[in-house]
Amino acid sequence: MTQSALEIAEQIRAVAHDLVRSREVLVGLFAETVELRHVPRRPSDGPISGRLLSEVARREAEAVSRALPGLLAEDPEITVEADAIRVRRRTAGTLLDGTTVDVRTNTLFSVGEGAIVALQSDMDAAGIEAWQKVLAAGDFEAPM
Repeated sequence: MTQSALEIAEQIRAVAHDLVRSREVLVGLFAETVELRHVPRRPSDGPISGRLLSEVARREAEAVSRALPGLLAEDPEITVEADAIRVRRRTAGTLLDGTTVDVRTNTLFSVGEGAIVALQSDMDAAGIEAWQKVLAAGDFEAPM
C-alpha cells in the first residue's frame, strides 16, 4: 500500500526541527521523475530526475550552511491540502559580508503513488533575490 499525503506529512513533521534529517527524509520521498515548478516561472521548470533533484537539494543545503553560519531556521508550518503537502519556512541570518537576509519559502509537494511527484516553489521577487544572494555567498554550484 502506498503512503498518503497525510502519512508523508507526518514523516516530514517528525524531523522538521533538524534541517539535515529533514532534507534526507524529503529527498528519500522523491519519485523517479519530479515535475519542478516555480512561481514565478523559472528556466529550470519541468520534469527532473528525482536523483538529480536530491543532489540539487543537498548542494543547496550545504551552500546555505556555508553562507549563513548563524542560521536561524524556524520549524516549518506543514499542512496537507488534498494530495499535496505545503511547507512554509523562514530562514534568516547574516552573511559573512554582514548582509542580513530573511527568506520565507512556500513549497507545495504533490504526492502520487506514495512519492513526491511535483514540487512547486512560490516566492516573491524579494525572496528570490535574497535566496540567490545566500546561494551565491555559499558558492552553490548546480549539478550537471
